[in-house]
Amino acid sequence: MSDERSGEDIYGEKHKHANEPIFSGVPTFLKLPEVERDELDDEDVDIGILGAPLDTATTIRPGTRYGPRAVRAASTVPSPPYEHFNIETGIDPFDNFSVADTGDAQVSPGDTRQSQLNIEDAVYEISEQATPIVIGGDHSISYPDIKGWAEANGYEDIGLIHFDCHADTGEDGLTGFEYDHGAWVKRVYDEGIMDGENYTLIGPRGFWPGPDTYEDMREADMKWYTAMEVGNMDLDAIVQDAVERATDGTDAVWVSFDVDVMEPAYAPGTGEPEPGGLIPREAIYMVREVVKALDPEDFGFDVVEVSPAYDVSDSSSYNGGITSGLANRLIIEVMGSMALASKGLEEGSPIKPKEPLGPTGEAETPADD
Repeated sequence: MSDERSGEDIYGEKHKHANEPIFSGVPTFLKLPEVERDELDDEDVDIGILGAPLDTATTIRPGTRYGPRAVRAASTVPSPPYEHFNIETGIDPFDNFSVADTGDAQVSPGDTRQSQLNIEDAVYEISEQATPIVIGGDHSISYPDIKGWAEANGYEDIGLIHFDCHADTGEDGLTGFEYDHGAWVKRVYDEGIMDGENYTLIGPRGFWPGPDTYEDMREADMKWYTAMEVGNMDLDAIVQDAVERATDGTDAVWVSFDVDVMEPAYAPGTGEPEPGGLIPREAIYMVREVVKALDPEDFGFDVVEVSPAYDVSDSSSYNGGITSGLANRLIIEVMGSMALASKGLEEGSPIKPKEPLGPTGEAETPADD
């Protein structure tokens, strides 16, 4: 990946000037150029965005087939949409990476397994040339995502950091289909490319899966932090543990983010909402810190289960809703942290006030009686 990039290299004059209304133009992700997957290397692309609009492996509420479209729509809302300097971390990922939207993997609504294989092929093709970032789609896509990415790069041992309300380690998923969105972690584990000691789940709660599945996870040396534990613990300690586990003897790390890990008041647009989840600041911070600690050359990411039909403020996906907006933000945070990691930095160059934050004067001493 090159560190000699500029946002102007991607967007031209639009990088600094909002000369196109956000509702105009083709809504690629962040209005990035669209590049065919077989041309990423020729175009010197570092990160390839892929949509995986599959929801026929979901078991409750469908609709995540519209997730990639909604996230792309949400990505055009900030105005101007071309400059992405993060005021907290002080980094613009486009000053480091060339990024392109590669469109969507081919999905056949009547053939779930073939659709997953098509997603695997698309991720494989991207991963031969660039880092893949995939927008789902239900969570079943993560198995083909990881399989295609690992095979393209020759990874034999990978780590997995998994943000989710559910463990997704069911032997046959929720309804007996071994490739549904509740079984993808088990499929990755059965593939032999991930050991349980290299897996960490962040944010589970509620009532599925049952105790037998968690017993199996414990026997496999998997680890998890429930949503309540996340709320009561130091986030940095969780991040450090998850990163250490994921990188211990592995070739690469995949991070998978299911938006139902969130408190549904903040992310209602998903198929299986469950009260008591993470708040956005927790999620953004942990994703930011996790990715910053990983090698961007051996990394992949997906964000899944955005279902815009249930999202607040989204009735058409023309501008995205609360949940698709969160997914968009997470992707930009991931790319920003990748940029920091590529430079070996904890922080970029955020602009700070002249005076230190907080009270600047000495506390007054009470007058003598």
